[in-house]
Amino acid sequence: MRPLAIGLQLGPEEALVKGNTSAKTRRPSLSQRLGFGSGKESAKGGEEGVSKDASPAGDPPDANDNDRDSVRSSSPMAISAKVECVEVAGSDMYVGTSHGHIVHYTVAMVELDGGRSGATPEYFRVSSVDLKLGGKRVEQVLAFPVLNRLVVLCGSTAQVLSLPDLRPVPGTMMKGVSCLAYDERLQRSAAAAVILCVARVRSIQLYRMAGAELRLELEVPITCSVASICQYGQYLCVADTEAYKILDLAKLRTAPSAEGARLELFPTQQPRTDPDSGRVIRPPRPRTLVVGPGEFMFLTSSASDGDATTLGVIVTALGEAQRGTLQFASYPKSVVYDAPFLIAAFAGSVDVYDTRQPEQTLAQRLFVDTPDAGRPRRVCAAAGFLAGTRLAQLDSEGEPSLSRALSAVVRASVVAVSQDSLYVLADEPPLLLVSRMLRAGRVEEAVAAVDAALASGDVSQASAEARYCVLMAGVQYFARLLLDDALQLFRRGSLDPRALLHVYSDYAAYLGPLLEPLERLPMPATLCAAIRDLGTVSQLVGSSAADMAGNGCDQEALAEALAANALEVLERYLEHVRLSEEFDVARTAVDTALARLYADHDHVEKFTALIGSRDSRVDSSVAIAFCRNTKRHYYESLLHRARGEPRQVLGIWRRLLSGECEDARFGGMPEYVAYVGTLTEQQDILLAEYAWLVDIDAAASLRVLAGLTDVSVAALDADRAMASIQSQKVEGGDGAQRALIERLISAGHPRASHYLTYLLNVYVRQVRDCYSGDEERHRRLLALEERFRCAQAEDLRLTFRVWIAKAAAEDKSDALGSQSAIRLRAQLIAMLGARPIAYDAAAVLDCVEREAPAVLHLEKAMLIAALGHASDAGEFLVTACQDYAEAELLLMRPYAPKSLAQLANVAGARRTRGPQQAKEEETEGVRHLLRLYMAHVDDEMAARLVADLLHRYSECLCDDAGAVLVSIPEHWPYAIAEPLVSRQLARLAHRERSSSIERGLRQSLTLAEQLRAIDEHRDAGPIVLDYSQACAKCHKLLGSSAFVLVPGSREIRHVSCG
Repeated sequence: MRPLAIGLQLGPEEALVKGNTSAKTRRPSLSQRLGFGSGKESAKGGEEGVSKDASPAGDPPDANDNDRDSVRSSSPMAISAKVECVEVAGSDMYVGTSHGHIVHYTVAMVELDGGRSGATPEYFRVSSVDLKLGGKRVEQVLAFPVLNRLVVLCGSTAQVLSLPDLRPVPGTMMKGVSCLAYDERLQRSAAAAVILCVARVRSIQLYRMAGAELRLELEVPITCSVASICQYGQYLCVADTEAYKILDLAKLRTAPSAEGARLELFPTQQPRTDPDSGRVIRPPRPRTLVVGPGEFMFLTSSASDGDATTLGVIVTALGEAQRGTLQFASYPKSVVYDAPFLIAAFAGSVDVYDTRQPEQTLAQRLFVDTPDAGRPRRVCAAAGFLAGTRLAQLDSEGEPSLSRALSAVVRASVVAVSQDSLYVLADEPPLLLVSRMLRAGRVEEAVAAVDAALASGDVSQASAEARYCVLMAGVQYFARLLLDDALQLFRRGSLDPRALLHVYSDYAAYLGPLLEPLERLPMPATLCAAIRDLGTVSQLVGSSAADMAGNGCDQEALAEALAANALEVLERYLEHVRLSEEFDVARTAVDTALARLYADHDHVEKFTALIGSRDSRVDSSVAIAFCRNTKRHYYESLLHRARGEPRQVLGIWRRLLSGECEDARFGGMPEYVAYVGTLTEQQDILLAEYAWLVDIDAAASLRVLAGLTDVSVAALDADRAMASIQSQKVEGGDGAQRALIERLISAGHPRASHYLTYLLNVYVRQVRDCYSGDEERHRRLLALEERFRCAQAEDLRLTFRVWIAKAAAEDKSDALGSQSAIRLRAQLIAMLGARPIAYDAAAVLDCVEREAPAVLHLEKAMLIAALGHASDAGEFLVTACQDYAEAELLLMRPYAPKSLAQLANVAGARRTRGPQQAKEEETEGVRHLLRLYMAHVDDEMAARLVADLLHRYSECLCDDAGAVLVSIPEHWPYAIAEPLVSRQLARLAHRERSSSIERGLRQSLTLAEQLRAIDEHRDAGPIVLDYSQACAKCHKLLGSSAFVLVPGSREIRHVSCG
């Protein structure tokens, strides 16, 4: 704490009580009336213990506060009236005098001047009021600013005055009052309602004061006079003439005699008689005070005169001692608690104790060297802080900017009272000492002091004082190039990143107008000047490298290392600022500087993440200009990409791919193609890139082709693309051509049909590569054929086309590539079998015979059939492919939709055929198949196939059954020929029976006809004709021609007209 002296000049009306000569012979004090004295003075005839302070006081002397400065007062008091107590509320000061007056002062500005003497704060006397209570001294003043009330205890009378006019409030005067207290749970400076505790002769009364109302709420009867009282919540701590006690108001409200309502703690000291003089020696007045939530302290001494050791015992509301006990050399004249300090006034000093320490040791001793006349006699707790209390200068040289960094208000809630002066005990910010250490270059000590102040709670981490001192220490570390320590302190103090960027001259020039001038940044001028005095990083690095070079060290290499470390610190701090989001106004400069740092250090991932984040504020124009000037082409392209400018990005990458410029960071063709693939919504750009890329890298262009829509693909120059693929001899050229043609076909390109033949040739070569070339691929082909033979053995009607389509659809492992080969071949077969045919079958057949004659048997048969050679195709299916079901479809059912014969002439397949013709074609097909089976198939399989044919188509061979039976080998089982033999025998038997029935029927029909003719002649009678008779049908004359008579109509007609 720092004592600030305010010398008060009391007016003549407060000097003496007008018209009352008895003022010179003072009545006994309240302590004396209660049976207590003030130490040795009581033993000397009962004089008041502070009467020696009545002598005039000179200038208040300096106070010794362990290197802290005091302030002298230049207003000595030369009259008999004395200051007894004081209350401070904001800038208003209310002084109670020894002659019963209340004087109101206003303090304009209280300044702690940093140790320069002669600076007295200005004060103005506002008003004075005589309490008219017989000139008795004012013992206690309590102010409640919100309520505009001032409670005064003068002699034994308590009265409430209104503020600021100091007029008595009607109906508030109380007589017989020994002491006052209030509920200290509330701050007097902000309380809108308060509980006032009044100790009277026979009771303790609790009043509620709110607004203009003063209402009695509780009265507690007592048996002994109370000398001291304090209240916290529902508990009262009182000291009467017998003991220290704690009263529980909650229990007393329900029942005054309730158990535990009155807790007796410790007996108070009693008067004793001096055995030598016979005089009665009264003990010091007991003291009680609140020292924390629900905690009280009382004083007890081992001697009745107060000169012996005194203990300050702290107890809880339940009477338990849970904290350490304070020990005083003598009984304090006055004591107050200002958390966390206890301030006690003694005859020779004012001592400050820190109650946070386990031993609660003496932290500070004030006024040790002050003469008796100016030494404080009493300490008072103020209602509020002195408004406008500030640090005018913090050092003898003056630092006006430092007052900007530190808080504008320091705590001043305790006032020490002397005879004619007041000493405001203001808490000196602990960081003032830190500031002095920093000016002395003791940076490590300063940082340790800051940490200690933060740990003790004296200073908040977020306070301007702490930030200022931490940053000043960081600047000094930076000046020594202790960069890690500086970075840590910059983070703690939240240094404005723009200030740090000013030290890096290259980056300051790079940012240009994005970086505000150092003088305009919101920071203390002292800190700003310290940063300016650093110079530039290059200067610091150069001087440090020169100082450290020696003993064989390379100064240039050392300078490079230091410069790299400095840039790393800048990068780390800017990243910290960006994450903390504290300096939002500086984000553009921070992000733009980080973009350059990442580019300088080749942090591509960080650079990309920075410019691509949603909250990025990189000024891309500045960054692009820098990258272009320094030939960082890849970073320039990334900036354009973040801005959504694909044309600029691709323009830079084209130059890199073509070799016009170089940048090792560029990912080459894979990165280019991957980015182009994301531009599917911009088909014009995609189409242009494909047209450029197809001449550079045809294989890569196919990946771009996949992103083009059908409309864009249809507009491609397919001939140019094909020519580029062929001319570049792309690795896996067939695959590249195949992908292009497939895309052209799927998009409906006008040249799609032209390239379909080429596509099929590509497929042929790719299938060939899958099944030939080495032993492993040949085994793959044999395994494929073996799988089909096994399936065919179970179902003779299974075709290879159907089987391979099912095999390709299976989800199997492709570890050896067999499954992909199957899918490729299945796709080739499907394309060959698609109708209508849009490819040149002869050209594809020529490719098959040239490239894969031993592999693609079915495909060759399909192409032969497509050329119209069904018989040859069927023979090839049986002899080479051994696809018997496919051969049967081709030769016996050429008009079936699945038959390969449909590839040759689709229109012919739809023509109408008569039953006889269909039967003849079927019979011929069976005969052809039988010849092929028995001529080209192994004996066992031929037997199965022939048996199956004879079982299903035996009726077709009835006319040629003998020849068929003769051709069947004799060693084959009879079961094979049984269907044909059975049908033939049945046919012979049926023919004999049919002939007999036919002869009988014919005889019956002849007899019936004869009988009918006889009947007609019998009924008709003679027919008479002449030469004029004409035929009823043709209307020609009958003449001598033969004629007939129609029985029903009786018409006569020529025989030929019937």
